[in-house]
Amino acid sequence: MKFERLYYRIITPKRKFYHFPIYLVLKLLSLFYLWGHYFRMWAYRWDLFPSHKLGCRVISVGNLTLGGTGKTPVVMMIAEILRGNGRKPGILSRGYRGNSKNEINVVCDGKNILLSTEVAGDEAVMMAKRLRNVPVLVGSDRYQTGRYAIKHFGVDTLILDDGFQHLALKRDMNILLFDHQRPFGNGQLFPAGELREPKKEARRADFVCITRYSGSSYPPGISEQLIKNLPLVKSTLRLDSLLNLDGKNFDITKLQDQPVAAFSGIANPDDFRKLLEKSGARVVCYHPFPDHHEYTLTDLKYIEATARKSGAKLILTTEKDAVKLNSSSITIPLFKVALEMEILEGRETFNKHILS
Repeated sequence: MKFERLYYRIITPKRKFYHFPIYLVLKLLSLFYLWGHYFRMWAYRWDLFPSHKLGCRVISVGNLTLGGTGKTPVVMMIAEILRGNGRKPGILSRGYRGNSKNEINVVCDGKNILLSTEVAGDEAVMMAKRLRNVPVLVGSDRYQTGRYAIKHFGVDTLILDDGFQHLALKRDMNILLFDHQRPFGNGQLFPAGELREPKKEARRADFVCITRYSGSSYPPGISEQLIKNLPLVKSTLRLDSLLNLDGKNFDITKLQDQPVAAFSGIANPDDFRKLLEKSGARVVCYHPFPDHHEYTLTDLKYIEATARKSGAKLILTTEKDAVKLNSSSITIPLFKVALEMEILEGRETFNKHILS
């Protein structure tokens, strides 16, 4: 995680002068990465690399950058819309940070959670806990996991979590997400930046969803030409509910003007703090950790000690972080906050494309 923090210090435009030589090396490497990208695209276009078709509808949710753009909340919203309209969705995830070596891993069979975060990754387990009645599978080969989901769970729609670059599987719908604040990260291609692909690959999308939307027509750097003729949806995250680690629901007004401590290990930790403050909570101390952080007992004791010192009555974290915690590790009341994706503009467009 220290390496990750150093990496982002090097690629930021505000880098220190002594980071510049390393950045120049990364810029050179990004040229080789670009050539590799073009070869890969060519190989799939001419069937040198095979791309498989599954026997059901496939919806991909992804982005052009490293890090979080709100893919997981969008995936869960799609699953809930499909389920609410009589469909049988399933979710296919790569299981980032999970340590399973199996080709197919069933995180949830539609009824029970079968795997831990250590095996399947925190995001997959978090989706399984939230949805319960939707099968969630993890594996690097999503064609094989998809076939398994169709055969064993009778799904009629599969949702690829972080699937925009997964060209080995054909899809019927390609949803591309852009973070309204930082749609292209630092604007440079990996490893000199956060772009997984050149900006022009947005043309592969069937429609675009702007996440964390904050009021202007287009995110900075996105021209109308780039997403010309693509249906556009604008969305934001909102605080939906407050739960203890056992899943018991509490009134969200419990946070109003309440001194709270909070922590998170997500891609954009400042967003979580801002959402809590927007809900009326007084965040008296906040601990951001690296994305997908594995919490130790030392971490939790430190969080609790600083919470007590700051006068916090509650400690809050995200659902994604909560799946890795034991409620007995902290004696101050600990709650997880459920966040929901709220569509601000284009709800009809969104539903139409999801249900078509």
